[in-house]
Amino acid sequence: MSKKVKIILGIMTLAVAILAGNRVVGTHAASGATIYEGVFIGKTDVSGMTLLEAEDAAKAIADTILTTPITLNCEGKTVEVMPEVIGLTWLNKDVADEAIELGRCGNLIKRYKDQKDLKESSVEFKLIFAVDEELLRTFLTEKEKKFNVEAIDNGLTFDGSNFTFVEGQAGVALVIEDSIGEITGLYEEGILEPVTEIKLVSEIDEPRGTREELSRIKDVLASFHTDYSSSAAGRCANVANATSLINGTVVYPGEVFSVHDTISPITIENGYEMAGAYENGTVVEAVGGGVCQVSSTLYNTVIRAELEVVERSPHSMIVTYVQPSQDAAIAGDYKDFKFRNNSDAPIYIQGYTRNKQCYFVIYGEETRDPNRKVTFESEIESEEHPDPVFNTVNEPIGYVNKVQGVHTGYKCVLYKVVTINGKQISREVFNRSKYKPSAAIYEIGIKSDYPEAIKAIKEAIASGDIEKIKAAAGYWSDEAIKKRQNPDPEPGDDEGDDDDEE
Repeated sequence: MSKKVKIILGIMTLAVAILAGNRVVGTHAASGATIYEGVFIGKTDVSGMTLLEAEDAAKAIADTILTTPITLNCEGKTVEVMPEVIGLTWLNKDVADEAIELGRCGNLIKRYKDQKDLKESSVEFKLIFAVDEELLRTFLTEKEKKFNVEAIDNGLTFDGSNFTFVEGQAGVALVIEDSIGEITGLYEEGILEPVTEIKLVSEIDEPRGTREELSRIKDVLASFHTDYSSSAAGRCANVANATSLINGTVVYPGEVFSVHDTISPITIENGYEMAGAYENGTVVEAVGGGVCQVSSTLYNTVIRAELEVVERSPHSMIVTYVQPSQDAAIAGDYKDFKFRNNSDAPIYIQGYTRNKQCYFVIYGEETRDPNRKVTFESEIESEEHPDPVFNTVNEPIGYVNKVQGVHTGYKCVLYKVVTINGKQISREVFNRSKYKPSAAIYEIGIKSDYPEAIKAIKEAIASGDIEKIKAAAGYWSDEAIKKRQNPDPEPGDDEGDDDDEE
C-alpha cells in the first residue's frame, strides 16, 4: 500500500508542477520578461524585447503591410491596388504574446524543448490578415478588361478564287473566383513582410478554327446583291463601309452573328457619313443612313443558304431595294439582324461593292441535294393609302413645297418555296411584315395682301386635293393678281408718261 501511495503522490506533484508551469507566462510578461533569442515577428528580430516593445514592432510591421501598394499581375498585365481598397485587415494582433510565450508556455519538458530549439534555429511568427472578398471581387471585375486579352481566331483570306489560312493568337482570361481564393489564402496563411506582387489566376483562350476545320469552307451556299445606284454620295459611302466591315467574317457552328455588333459603332470616326434614314415614319438625315441595305442584302443571302434566322425586323416603311418582307432593318440597339450558323462546318462571309451594287456570298460545306432549289416569293396582302398633310406657312401664296413623299402602308407575307428537279415540294410562310403608311407632307404659303386670295387658297387646302391647291396657288399669287389687274399693253401702246421729262 505504501508503494501505491508514493506513486499517487508523485503523480499529483507532477500535475501541480505542470499547472504551475502553464500559469507562469502572465507572470513573466508582467514582470518585464523579454523574448528569447532567435524569435522574429515577420522579418523583424524581436529577441530581447519586452511584450510592449514587441507589440510596437508587430504594429509597425502590420502598418507597413497595410500601406504598401500591391501589384496584381495577370500574364504580364499589371494593376496596382492599395490594401485598403480590398479591405485588408490585420487579425492576429496578439502575435507579440505568442512571441514572448515561446519557451515559457507549457510544462517543463515543452519549455525546455522550445528553448533548445531556439538555440539551433530561429522562429518566425507570421502576421495573419483577412481580405474583404466582396471588395476584392468588385475591384477585379472593374479591372477585368485591363487584364483580359481577347483571342484572335484563326481565319481565312479570299482572293476571289482561293482561301488562305491566317493564324490567329491565343488570348488570356482572368479567372476572378480562383484569383480571389489565391489572394485570400495567401493572407490567411500569414505573411512575413509586405506583399508587393501577386500573380492572378488566368486561363489561356485558344483561337478557334483549326486548319482542318477551315478547310471545309469551299462551296458557295448562297449569294445575293442589291442596287444602290440612285443613292447620294453619303449613302453610297455608308453601304460600302458597312459591307467591308462584314467581309471576311468566319462564323463557327452554333455561333450567332450580329450585323449591329459587327458594323458598330456607327459613327463618323468609324467611317460613316450623314445620309437619309427612316425614323418614326419619316425620312431624316442620320449618321450611317443606308446600312439597312447592307443587312437586307445579307439577310437574303442567309435565307437562301438556309441558315437559322435568330432576329429580323422589317423597316417602319417599305423600301425599294428588295421585295416586301425581304428587308432587315438596323436601328439603335432595338433592331438587329442576327443569324445562327446551324450547319456542321464554319462559314465564310464575303461582302463587296462594285458599280454601286452590294454583294454578299456565303461559303461553307454544301450538304444539300444538288437538285434542290430554294426561292422566296413576296405577296402583298393589303395596302393603306394615307391622305396628304398640308401645313400652312407664312410664305406668299404660290409657295408649295413637298416636304416628304408618300409611303403606302402594306401587310405582306414572304413564302419559302422548295423544289427538287423542278417539282415543288413545299411552299410555306417564312415571315409576315407590316409597313406603316406615311403621308405626303406639303407646306402651303397663305400670305397675301388680298383677302379673297387667302380665302381661296384656304378653300383649296380644305379640299385635300393637291392639284386644286397647286392651281389655286398659281391663280391667287400676288404676281398673278397684279397681272390680271394690270394686263400687258397692246403692241404699239406707250408704256409710260413722258410729261415729266426735261
